[in-house]
Amino acid sequence: MSRKGRKPSALTKSRARRIWLRAQRLDESAPFGDGPEATRAAVEHLGYVQIDTINVIERCHHQILYTRIPGYQRDHLRQAQTIDKTVFEYWTHALSYVPTRDMRFYIGAMREHGQSRSTWFTAVRKEDLRRVLALIRKQGALTIRDIDDDVLVEKDHAWASRKPSKRALQLAFYRGGDRQSADWHAENL
Repeated sequence: MSRKGRKPSALTKSRARRIWLRAQRLDESAPFGDGPEATRAAVEHLGYVQIDTINVIERCHHQILYTRIPGYQRDHLRQAQTIDKTVFEYWTHALSYVPTRDMRFYIGAMREHGQSRSTWFTAVRKEDLRRVLALIRKQGALTIRDIDDDVLVEKDHAWASRKPSKRALQLAFYRGGDRQSADWHAENL
């Protein structure tokens, strides 16, 4: 029977609620299993987990994972990102953990950032970007906390970091991990 011949069916609030809970995998106790592998599976199923710095009880992204993985520990996310490399940080509608299997969908945005000249990044010095890229090649994924040899500078923006490597790390983040393009940008800042 074609769709035209079908009569629309009503969706009750109760049925809509069950559909939503099922889609979010909140209708069972451990839908992704346990341990670090469950973290990857949860992020892949959800498509992304927004990184949120709000911390009343716990940062929101950890709460999202904990509600779906009862034995979840913060270190599971660190392992998925840093050791297993099954998730990475990138900008969806906000900063998020994204499944590495979906990186191909972000390459276009990374290339666009690689060609743009944002005023935020004009303060990045070539030597800072080269140093950050060398650290990434040597140590793998980094956060600003991992870079502890910076000489702090005065802030020029209320949300800015006092670490010169902060913007260099952000620049590498937005332009993607492509070594050739990162090297090109280090040369052509």
